[in-house]
Amino acid sequence: RIEAKLDENKGQEQFFKIVMNSSYGSDGMNTEKYHKVKIMNRKQTERAIRSNAFMDEQKISEDNYIVQMNPEHCSCKTPLQVAFFVLDNAKYWYLNFIYNFMNKCLDMNRIHFIEGDTDSAYYAISGNPNEDFTQQFNAVIKDRDFYNENAKYFFPTIKSDVYDEKKILGLAIERQGPSMIALAPKNYIIFKNYCDDSKIKLKGVNQKTNKITKEQIVDCINEGKITKCTNMRLGQKNHQMSQLSIEKNGITGIHTKMIVLENQSCCPFMYGLTAKDYSFQDNWQLSTNFQFAEAQMLSRAQRSSNLRSLSPRLTPKQMTWVNILAVLNKQVGRQAIKKIVFFE
Repeated sequence: RIEAKLDENKGQEQFFKIVMNSSYGSDGMNTEKYHKVKIMNRKQTERAIRSNAFMDEQKISEDNYIVQMNPEHCSCKTPLQVAFFVLDNAKYWYLNFIYNFMNKCLDMNRIHFIEGDTDSAYYAISGNPNEDFTQQFNAVIKDRDFYNENAKYFFPTIKSDVYDEKKILGLAIERQGPSMIALAPKNYIIFKNYCDDSKIKLKGVNQKTNKITKEQIVDCINEGKITKCTNMRLGQKNHQMSQLSIEKNGITGIHTKMIVLENQSCCPFMYGLTAKDYSFQDNWQLSTNFQFAEAQMLSRAQRSSNLRSLSPRLTPKQMTWVNILAVLNKQVGRQAIKKIVFFE
């Protein structure tokens, strides 16, 4: 992919990107869920129907049927351990950058986390007003020596060097601009410059056939207005190809990645928690430091060969939601937080 990028071959670069992503997904597939589909004649179909593995059949011609079978045995020929290690390791390095780099050398009171996904994070930085938006973290560095010593492990240090930009576990700027509005992960608008030029990301919506504007996103925040979008695709039913029109909620205040509260705060999914377990004050404002006021965790531990329920109580402390996840990850056994209160 890097060589294709150096050759400015957009098609080949995209091809290798898709190959890498799809191969990773394929490595983690559960082969127990696989079904076999065969084309059989009438006699073979009659035998298949009497089998315990039979699931479904469909006639496609006078003497031919498509038969779906559920195999009694399955085999796994992919490195599952690699796929699941990558899944967990990605979270570790995500947190490693935040706690072992950002918190140690950057002024986090001038940095606000906007939205993020598995391998990306978008931040709002209160930088130097006399410089443009390409200043990155330069104005919020509080420990210059630590930054200079460790930045090379994360950021590109050689200008216009693609190999350095794409180094393993490295970070690179995907997009930057003077302002950004985000409704959810993979659902945002970022302005490229000080004009109205912008990049809108809206997963699951074909923006070539749906006109999405900044006003629609702002109206969703201010008025709760839902924007309907229509996607067109081809589908086959009863051997007839048709063009299907699918209408969906393109812009909405609801998303399935996190729990959304009434004041539009987004809280993480945790075992045993619902939106009713979170509460907030009306004058609560966004901050990088949330106060973790009350939390009870349930875990099971074995003592003297007897299982006993433990309920350790955490003392109030300053935590971000990532801190909460980190604490949960260190507990032994099954965890459940009973109540969390955020306040100023």
